[in-house]
Amino acid sequence: MALFLGGIGAGQFVISTWFIHSTTSALVGLLIVVVGKTAAHLVYLGQPTRFYRLFLRPRTSWISRGLIFMVVFAVFAAAYLAPDVGFGWVPWTSETTLGQALWVAAVLSASLVMVYDGFVLASCKSITAWNTALMPPLFFTYAIAGGVAMTFLTMTITGGEILNQSTMTNLDAILLTTMSALVVIYIANMASSTPTARESLRRLTTTKLAISFIGFAIVAGLLVPLTLTYYDQLGVGGTVASVLLAASCVLELAGDLSVRHSILRAGLHASVFSEGF
Repeated sequence: MALFLGGIGAGQFVISTWFIHSTTSALVGLLIVVVGKTAAHLVYLGQPTRFYRLFLRPRTSWISRGLIFMVVFAVFAAAYLAPDVGFGWVPWTSETTLGQALWVAAVLSASLVMVYDGFVLASCKSITAWNTALMPPLFFTYAIAGGVAMTFLTMTITGGEILNQSTMTNLDAILLTTMSALVVIYIANMASSTPTARESLRRLTTTKLAISFIGFAIVAGLLVPLTLTYYDQLGVGGTVASVLLAASCVLELAGDLSVRHSILRAGLHASVFSEGF
């Protein structure tokens, strides 16, 4: 859940401030990261009072770097949104040079929040299903797509107008296509890799885990939403189009969570797997 919430929250902030300029949606994204991701991490800390130690090894630990990225993002994003959420006394607005500098810093740190989970997994050399250069771009792309989905849903629920809807829909279609390609490459990479990686692939495709990976992550989370992005070419409009877009967004989010869950569950330590034979 921490990987999922951090990705979609940071992605929503970027999409909301870059494409549709919605303070409400950007604030929701910020809260998902600050509250949701933090809470998910704290649940699994054996000694919550020692959490500060997680920040102490940025030179060697991607977890330390990721937490620092999250704090930096929270600070810059909150500062950028401050004048639009009731703190009008601050000496900048979202349109001033300082405000734009804060936005750039927030977007850059949000990008690091979106991608660092992939680096965390890729750095695990003993788990071959994770130890691949595909993890960072895969997680980053899913985070951006999750941000698009969350932005659509937030604007729909709050009744806000979605500016540049056609651009957003086209972006979503590109992201879904890219994600599908990355998943195919990931599967092909495991199929031609070590025995441990091939065992992970077997678990992803032939065990109960296949329900999550094939059923939710690929079919429901990629193929169906990609089809629904072409609603306008099907002659659909009005309320029906809004319902289809909302359904697509929900399925994308379910697919995002499922692909992260599946990859984590399929990870096997090479040494342990080898000893099993």
